[in-house]
Amino acid sequence: MTVINIETYVVKSEKRDEFNPALHEFLKYKEEHPELFEGLLSWRLFQQENGGKSNLYIEIWDFEDLAAKETISARIFNDEGIKKISKGFHQLIDPTTFSTHIWRSVV
Repeated sequence: MTVINIETYVVKSEKRDEFNPALHEFLKYKEEHPELFEGLLSWRLFQQENGGKSNLYIEIWDFEDLAAKETISARIFNDEGIKKISKGFHQLIDPTTFSTHIWRSVV
């Protein structure tokens, strides 16, 4: 049964110019280290266009099941390169807006 990890956050207004380069750093790292992301069904990033909070981003990570999510996430976020990227990323967002939710498919 598919499990989806959804993260939402707002980029600090004074850090908006730094967000795209940081995003591209992550995407390049992801492309250069496919073994870290093996088993991840998909990763998508959306920016809210209308309504709600300004500069709201939504990341969607798709996994086969909860066990796969735990295993793959541990592999990804224990990597030294990802730790550095993640630390820099968290400097760019408003921490009070960060949330993460786990969804599972029903049918």
